[in-house]
Amino acid sequence: MKIKVIRGSTEKEVKSKKFNIYVGISLGNKWFTKDNIREYLQWALKHTKNKVGLLVADTLHAINYEVRNDMKKETSIKKSLRVGDKIIKMLNELIKELPKEVRKKVEIIRWEEVKKDIFNKKFIPVLYKEFEQNKEFKTSVINLVKDNLQNSKDKFDDEKIEKLAEYILEELPELLHGFTFKEIYYNCYLYPYDSSLTIFVEKIQNKELFSELHKKLDIKQNVFVALK
Repeated sequence: MKIKVIRGSTEKEVKSKKFNIYVGISLGNKWFTKDNIREYLQWALKHTKNKVGLLVADTLHAINYEVRNDMKKETSIKKSLRVGDKIIKMLNELIKELPKEVRKKVEIIRWEEVKKDIFNKKFIPVLYKEFEQNKEFKTSVINLVKDNLQNSKDKFDDEKIEKLAEYILEELPELLHGFTFKEIYYNCYLYPYDSSLTIFVEKIQNKELFSELHKKLDIKQNVFVALK
């Protein structure tokens, strides 16, 4: 595994155990095999400050099921939790491979736990309001959705695209700021790919875009590492 891109920090800082590292595991990303997650976990344990978080974005992915599979909201949530359960079973198997003294450094975190984060709770309503009232912000988020759909064979009308935009709005607080779980602040995340979304996040963090969000809320800098 090699670092391809870092946003928000430097390789020296990341490798000096300055941050609590977490892995954002997307349900729809087939890259997250058991072998790949094992390598991520080993890398994170070597470089993290105190703990390593394995973040399963299960109920967040329910938005994709709802739109792409034409599911009702309740059905999509149930499916996302079932798929999440399978991933967590695999993660527990990986943790059991570790020496006993190392296992306690790893936390499995579900998306509903991230939603309980104080910053997340404060920021979500602000983002939805921004999406409704700030045309420039809404256009930027919609363009991120369209960029993500470029390789999709399915067709999405404006209503479905706006619904998919909720995925980004719900995820942005974590991407921008990180999150706290069991009194540990996770502020560096690993993902296999850089993207237009991570570039967008960095520009907001650096006040190059929508600097008024910094005035409304105290955004701490979450670090992104593309590791592959």
